[in-house]
Amino acid sequence: MIEGSGICPRLVQLSSYTSPIGGSNWPALIGVNKICFEIIREGAVYAPEATAGPVYGAGSVFCHRAGEHTVSRSPEGSYYSCLVAYFEYASDASLPEWPSYFQWDDRHVMHRFADEMLYAMHSAALGAQVIANLLWARLLFQLELYRQIVDREVLHPNLHQAIDYINLHFAEPIGLDDIAKAADLSVSHLHMLFRQHMKETPRQFLIQKRMRAAGHALVTSNDSIKLIASQYGYANTENFCRAFRKFFGRAASEYRRAYIGAASRSKP
Repeated sequence: MIEGSGICPRLVQLSSYTSPIGGSNWPALIGVNKICFEIIREGAVYAPEATAGPVYGAGSVFCHRAGEHTVSRSPEGSYYSCLVAYFEYASDASLPEWPSYFQWDDRHVMHRFADEMLYAMHSAALGAQVIANLLWARLLFQLELYRQIVDREVLHPNLHQAIDYINLHFAEPIGLDDIAKAADLSVSHLHMLFRQHMKETPRQFLIQKRMRAAGHALVTSNDSIKLIASQYGYANTENFCRAFRKFFGRAASEYRRAYIGAASRSKP
């Protein structure tokens, strides 16, 4: 798990930007105690402050800290469109070690999520911190997926199998025995490999995936908590609620009410 991943700064801006042909002549400079994410949705762009070199397309995620510039230049005849999110944090905050770039591989999911966030911010008039929590958590989730892909060549091959199995079946009522069997490992060896390479247990990895997906379902659907629990691997709703409270620090019902309450307070 990423160090500092539980800290979510304040969201101060969420917007969409489309450059002219050739890109923008005016890259933004990131201010003190701010961090900016640009998720490239369409077109092509060079890395910040570059006018040549590798070209980045849809699904590229750039992270800029204080004193750095946003992306700006596109190859000749091209342009770029992106989702821009600015966060502001306290000077003593402990933030994750965000890389300057990572890739959101599933472009369809990226577009759908970006549209949901923009609608929530500007049409549904939801509370900014609710949206911030969702956006921050989803970016962390995508960063973890990217790191898993990048690290595949150095991971134990059986651990590849275990991760693939969890990614495919985390919404089903699977257990450690199922994961170990799919990876052709004993449960104890499975634990050892996860601790060594992932810095967490296989159960923590599985619960993290389930909770993030369930949290998103709670605030973007009217499904009952019981139904959401069953959709993400929990036949027993009480077990789901305990796991949810432990992960998010509040009950599933409170999490949903906070989201709905933020929406009603923001509407005229």
